[in-house]
Amino acid sequence: MGKAGLPDGVTRTEGVVGGVPGVWFRPAGAGANSHAVLYLHGGGFQFGSSESHAPLGGALAVASGAEVFVLDYRRAPEHLFPAALDDATAALRALVQERGGAKVVVAGDSAGGGLVLATLLAAREAGISTPLGAVAFSPWADLTQGSASMADRSGRDVLVTKDQLDANATAYLGAGDRTNPLASPLYADLVGLPPLLVQIGTEEILFDDTARIADKVRAAGGRVEVQVEEGMPHVHQILLGRLPEAAASIERAGAFIRALG
Repeated sequence: MGKAGLPDGVTRTEGVVGGVPGVWFRPAGAGANSHAVLYLHGGGFQFGSSESHAPLGGALAVASGAEVFVLDYRRAPEHLFPAALDDATAALRALVQERGGAKVVVAGDSAGGGLVLATLLAAREAGISTPLGAVAFSPWADLTQGSASMADRSGRDVLVTKDQLDANATAYLGAGDRTNPLASPLYADLVGLPPLLVQIGTEEILFDDTARIADKVRAAGGRVEVQVEEGMPHVHQILLGRLPEAAASIERAGAFIRALG
């Protein structure tokens, strides 16, 4: 994942936001008044980092025109829930305090996509100003693995399996409740979220997680745009340099962020 490299003109700078380390990816022309994207990487809460997701972070920076901070939140199993959520919430609080909610977007993929939603919920409860918007690539939003697509599409997704997700959920939660809304946002009250873009591939076992989340957001009066990527597996956006569809999807995500204002 990390071998695709950074786009031309993107700088990489290690940093700390809200006491949590990570890496800034800044496109050419970005300045002090630029929008900031807090990016929460996927990897089942056990894997992934600002190194593995550097190409994606750099590409999203170019597509959106924003500075992208890929957060190196604490990972399981050494750090159980809610360590990752606490780190993400601390970083969001710091960015909002520094730049204002109207200049901050939260984005992530897979487990990080679910963590995007959980972070927005935690921020809402903590009284942190609502960010401008959010983007989730193939979000894992139900750690019970209760969606019908877990079975219906089990032979089609080449990147993730139910057994793998069950193992990740155990590593993250231990014996904790998999329906905890801050671990599985599908079980949360989703009122008051900012505008949300979700991209999902037709071949994903997590396909129905997205459909169910979108239905709940709309029922709560929120705005959500779902972009269905035909023929794509789980988080195809990470396959930059291998799938032309990856770059095209990131361009659409960047356009969504730009259109937020």
